[in-house]
Amino acid sequence: MKVEGISPNFVKSMYRAAAALYRTDSWKRLQPGHLFGIRVGKDTDWSGKKQPFPCIQFIGGDGGDIGFNMFRSKNDAKKMTGSRETIDQGSHEIESLMFPSNRKMTKSLSLEASGTDHFPVIDVARCMSSGGLLFRNPTLEELRFVHAFMKAVSLVHPLLNEDNEIGPKYSTLAYFEPFTETVDVHWPPEMIRGGHDIVTVTVSHPPGQTFSHSR
Repeated sequence: MKVEGISPNFVKSMYRAAAALYRTDSWKRLQPGHLFGIRVGKDTDWSGKKQPFPCIQFIGGDGGDIGFNMFRSKNDAKKMTGSRETIDQGSHEIESLMFPSNRKMTKSLSLEASGTDHFPVIDVARCMSSGGLLFRNPTLEELRFVHAFMKAVSLVHPLLNEDNEIGPKYSTLAYFEPFTETVDVHWPPEMIRGGHDIVTVTVSHPPGQTFSHSR
């Protein structure tokens, strides 16, 4: 995780949050067709005075590597093959497939694994008009946002209730009742900004549900 100014404790907190989310087995219920809204604190808490990645999609529940995509907007989620969409992508990678530098880091810092031999990988990618992806390392601010999301969604996604009255009769995709839940997430000491050690995080499904609580 090559991020300017990042500390070992920051990295350890990210890995702990990723491992906690992994253990909730969210990917057994959530598929790419399910989009979620996320709001962390106030818009003014973030650069540009807006939420960095307010739309979330879980991937891997229907096959492939498990992880999640975080989008700049719901529209980006729907057209992520466009030329300007930027996403924050988190996935869980088998240790044997990791870059040697990342394997060395997990051992030297004794980082917590997700499952038996998986470790999180977080990248920011822009979808290019050619169909490829241009990757860059996330910023510290983006990682703070991802950390808060992982902590919050670990708590709230088990509260989703399936709605069997909507959707195609023989669809393999589960449909959920509209959902909005707000929880307080404690920042680890190395992520505290402005003296506030707690941030309010709201998760909604589908995106666009009213956010009625903010701090």
